[in-house]
Amino acid sequence: MKEILLEFVIAYALVFVLYFFIFVWKKTKYNKNKVPVEFYYLVSVYGLDQKKINYKKFIYLTAFINTFIISITYIIVTNLLSFWVWQLLLGIVIIVLLIIISYGIIGRIYQKRGKKNV
Repeated sequence: MKEILLEFVIAYALVFVLYFFIFVWKKTKYNKNKVPVEFYYLVSVYGLDQKKINYKKFIYLTAFINTFIISITYIIVTNLLSFWVWQLLLGIVIIVLLIIISYGIIGRIYQKRGKKNV
């Protein structure tokens, strides 16, 4: 159990550093043409006002969430299965479920805070 937890922490740290330098580092300023898909998804599905969302906080939040999704999927798939085809299929299912769940939670949080700047 300790080995799995240590592997998760190491995987999370490595993926977060890579994700930060590739997707977050220079994209913290709002640019209408380079907004991530997650932003449009939450705005359209949950009816959020784009101007009330703090874009910089949103980018960092999505970095944490996406890193969590990738790390959890990696840990579950590598420790549960040994055949790569099953790992791939289970990985796709887990990623889709975690995206739906985590962005659903974020969307509801933004809805509840609707009148504040979030």
